[in-house]
Amino acid sequence: MKNKQEQTTPDPKKHNSQLAEIESHSVRDTSDIHKSAIKRVIVTGVTGQDGSHMVDYLLKHTDCMIYGTIRRLSVENHINIEHAKSEPRFKLVNLDLTDDYSIRDTITEIKPHYFLNFAAQSFVDGSWDYPIQTWETDATAVLHILESIRKHAPYCRFYNAGSSEEFGDVIKDPQDEEHPLRPQSPYGAAKAAARHLTRVYRESYDLYAVQGWLFNHEGTRRGKEFVTRKISHGIAKIKLAMEKNQDFEPLQLGNLDAKRDWTDAEDFMSGVWEMMNQSSAKNYVLASGKMHSVRQFVIHTLKCANIEFIKKGKNETEQFSTKDGICIVKVNSEFYRPAEVHKLRGDCSLAEKELGWIRKYDFKKLVKRMYENDYELLKNK
Repeated sequence: MKNKQEQTTPDPKKHNSQLAEIESHSVRDTSDIHKSAIKRVIVTGVTGQDGSHMVDYLLKHTDCMIYGTIRRLSVENHINIEHAKSEPRFKLVNLDLTDDYSIRDTITEIKPHYFLNFAAQSFVDGSWDYPIQTWETDATAVLHILESIRKHAPYCRFYNAGSSEEFGDVIKDPQDEEHPLRPQSPYGAAKAAARHLTRVYRESYDLYAVQGWLFNHEGTRRGKEFVTRKISHGIAKIKLAMEKNQDFEPLQLGNLDAKRDWTDAEDFMSGVWEMMNQSSAKNYVLASGKMHSVRQFVIHTLKCANIEFIKKGKNETEQFSTKDGICIVKVNSEFYRPAEVHKLRGDCSLAEKELGWIRKYDFKKLVKRMYENDYELLKNK
């Protein structure tokens, strides 16, 4: 039977002032942290877009001690969290999500009050190339985390990052919390499996465990393999070449008709944290409720770059060119997916009503931020 201390879930509105009384070098001593009343949060995937934004949000809005997990690599890629390394409430720890012993040891050592899992093989196209790795990272790892929390930290609140790709071949528009899961990719299937596992552990063991449906979210920290960052970075590169009167290669994309519900990733962090701090565990859709095509993303990015263009052709012959006929963007069928999800649009009304969740950035502001960031990065390179 659980003791009363373990059954008590942390209240995010009650922060302990003890942190201010501990010197920064002591804060980094794990044994001292365990003895304190400071809430401890494990955040996985901190070198990626969502994990790094979550770290920033927690540092700004809570008094929690944050443990960002990373996998040992021969070459470090810490650009998204470099600015946080000097923070006394942030510590990097090694964790391999494909190793259940590593997960268990991390949880038993840190004894977290929250576990926010943003780590994943999250590139949808890549999930066809690496289906087994995708499943092990996005589904099996979640099972190991839940088992370790159940056995060693049942008071810990667990969040797993879900995806709109779970809805896949949608049957109604927009998609809300009641829409059936109909994934169209190994990635979507793995996320759907993780959702069912999260529900099973919540209902079977009374764990506070949720998986939010996060519709497409982009931003300045998005990987260049994702289509939105591929567009913003590619057009910024072309713009700089034009300014220097240099030749450039056209940006090549797949299905321009695919439509997505795009939100700025930073706007999702408050929604996730609110989701984690309700009186009872419940899944929510986080989205903008508006849908735009890949073509629209291209057009608005070109406008942000002040590049005049002419669009011609259809389907595989479609391209955007300068008035002088120089190709800027063209379609390459090699980038088409084996099974395409043609449109996704989320109904976030429940999150707005029950969580009070709001967004700061709309589609045009998101595109503008991404393009201007890439332009400055390339210009100052």
